[in-house]
Amino acid sequence: MRHSATRYSIAALLTLACAQGAYAQPGIPRTNTPSPDAEIYLVPLTFRGDTVRAGVPANLTRRAGYDNQPMFARDSRSLFYTANLGDGHTDIWRLDLSTGLSRPVQNTKPESEYSAAPILGDTTSIAVIRVEADSTQRLWRLPMNGSAPSVLIPDLKPVGYFAQPDDSTWVTFVLGSPATLHVSRTGRTGSTTMARDIGRSLHRIPGTRFVSFVQKGAQPWHVMRLDVNTNRIDTLVALPEGTEDVTWVDSTTMLTGSNTKLLQWTRGSGSARTAWREVGDFGFAHLARISRMTVSPSRAWLAIVAEAQPRSAAAASTSPAAKWVDRIDTTRVRRAISILAADSMEGRLTGSPGMERAAKWIEQQYKAVGLAPAGDSGTYRQHIPLRTAQGPNSTGRARPAPVESWAAWNALPADQRLRTQNIAGVLRGSDPSLRDEVVLVTAHYDHIGIGRAVDGDSINNGADDDASGNVALIEIARALQNGPRPKRTILFMAITGEEVGGIGTRWYLQHPLLPLEKTVVDLNVEMIAHADSIAGGFGRAWLTGYERSTLGDLLADNGIPLMPDPRPGQSFFTRSDNAAFARIGIPAHSLSSFNLATPYHHPKDEAGIVNVAHMSQVISATAKAVRLLADGDKPTWHPGGKPEPRPAR
Repeated sequence: MRHSATRYSIAALLTLACAQGAYAQPGIPRTNTPSPDAEIYLVPLTFRGDTVRAGVPANLTRRAGYDNQPMFARDSRSLFYTANLGDGHTDIWRLDLSTGLSRPVQNTKPESEYSAAPILGDTTSIAVIRVEADSTQRLWRLPMNGSAPSVLIPDLKPVGYFAQPDDSTWVTFVLGSPATLHVSRTGRTGSTTMARDIGRSLHRIPGTRFVSFVQKGAQPWHVMRLDVNTNRIDTLVALPEGTEDVTWVDSTTMLTGSNTKLLQWTRGSGSARTAWREVGDFGFAHLARISRMTVSPSRAWLAIVAEAQPRSAAAASTSPAAKWVDRIDTTRVRRAISILAADSMEGRLTGSPGMERAAKWIEQQYKAVGLAPAGDSGTYRQHIPLRTAQGPNSTGRARPAPVESWAAWNALPADQRLRTQNIAGVLRGSDPSLRDEVVLVTAHYDHIGIGRAVDGDSINNGADDDASGNVALIEIARALQNGPRPKRTILFMAITGEEVGGIGTRWYLQHPLLPLEKTVVDLNVEMIAHADSIAGGFGRAWLTGYERSTLGDLLADNGIPLMPDPRPGQSFFTRSDNAAFARIGIPAHSLSSFNLATPYHHPKDEAGIVNVAHMSQVISATAKAVRLLADGDKPTWHPGGKPEPRPAR
């Protein structure tokens, strides 16, 4: 692979809210009562001109209990949210998007906290609304290092929500009938009331000292702008009926949700409800009633709260292959990975003698398990030209670089010529109407070669990355020789050059061995040698880009122990060979159980530490997945799920 919760209120009140199917911050009126099934979803954002393009929502919380009020950390790498796991107490939790781990910032029982946000000018703490032991609600500073919280504005209460336009100014929603908008200054007593009958959605407008708020009262409600320097209030735009939550993308663009739809307003487009335009409809993602939302400072992510909707399971496959159980021989798996990740393979650097040894061994295995040659001129090899890169890497060893064509390769000086190869074997489909369609099963067999010594060992053996995936392909191909014959054709391909820029995949897309237009899916197997505790542990795996297509649910609903990638911040979907196939429109994902804890791109990634029993279980499940893909429905992209092609160079 390439590098590149809970909610709380006063116990009695929350108990009542849970019994009624609602969770409410004490005393705060709601337009839309949140469902117990409300979850926090993460949506990738891209931009085309002044139009926001929303990707596919991924459920971050997926658990019972109240998870709400998301807010990104200043570095966009983690997300604060309010969470209640059912004990009547609410804490602020922090979800690290890179590790997938979620923990309370502090456990402050019996006090509860809501509405976390980074504090301008303070990198060590967050601001929260604290429900104190006597039910008082005030604005507090909550240190992230576990030290004692402190009140920020002692005399202002009961506070429900807040925004911070500058280091010393706070704009707050103060509970009452009606709720009022106040401006306070740190270190000063008293506050100025600026508006009445306001909504909960308060936000600093990025890059300014303005704050937006929602003015309720007569319909329609409006988003207003407050200048805290002059106290001037201007009307920006009317809200769509039934909405009250907004977020700012930048100083000119807002988003809101209307049931399943994401809407955008840009300054200058008008002040009426019709000025909002739809930029996404997430109904396909089985969610509804979009409410709270926030955009990351990097503008790469949108977090939304929405109600999870029941989903009909994918139709169970009626193919006899779906019921077949492939038993994988752990002794054979152990032996195979000890060979492919042996020191004699010298880390399998693309174009190196060690990689050539690996290629020969994989060819032998493809032949032994009964795959027909699918490479050039009746061989298992698809030959690819390379050259020596212009300069050595940090260890002083030459690196390979792609060459456009064999003609260009022939024109190089002999000492600059290198070559490499994809290894491809095929199992022809048995069904006359389906056998021309192709299920592509891939794993890269290169690694990063010999590097700096660690404890006297300089060989990066790459047992997990990705000898494990190639052993899986061999054992899946062996398993498919037993039981029902697959209906579609299956192309197994050990891909070269993934670690040096996707050389093998790029060449294949330019010179496909089987028609790309007939290729219905690419299932890429990447790093399955160790169990991942946050993906369910032993025998279970996760799928990159699970939410982008129907593939993940299709497999999971048919018994494959598979879950969405729990670490969206790692961008694993774009870090392996599947991404290039996805960009040309083929549903393509990587199946993995990489856990971030075991060695990565390191000499300690050796066969001796592989969890062979776990790996064998994942191989068995992946064999069933391949059978399902060979016989069942074709995966399709969800709206916004297919990645954009790379810009032409």
